[in-house]
Amino acid sequence: MSEILGRGLKFPFQFHTHYGGAAISTATSRDQEHIHESIRQILGTRRGERFLRPEFGCRLHELLFEGNTAILHGLVRHEVREALTCWEPRIVIDDVSVTSDDHAVLVAIRYHLIGSQVEQNLVFPYYRGEQ
Repeated sequence: MSEILGRGLKFPFQFHTHYGGAAISTATSRDQEHIHESIRQILGTRRGERFLRPEFGCRLHELLFEGNTAILHGLVRHEVREALTCWEPRIVIDDVSVTSDDHAVLVAIRYHLIGSQVEQNLVFPYYRGEQ
């Protein structure tokens, strides 16, 4: 199963705790932790933000200041499903639910890994305004 889940640089990027600086080594993640980091990276990246891959990411940032309505929730569900289906081929999305108030939009994602029935959950908080 590890070969499906993969291994890669941690997100957000950080230096290895045992070895120190960037000149020596960087920290990595693997398995389910790597999938969670990938999802957070996809949803937290604005489309057009990556120089050599401008289509990468999600349009959640564009929806932040929309009214707190069922339309907002539907748009967020659509954007999350579209982005994860496009950029994270190791998962199958089972459900995306959205709750929001004046300060935050919480996106709860229920998914399972390709070739597995083990269900995973991730809540992605998206804050409105300054933090």
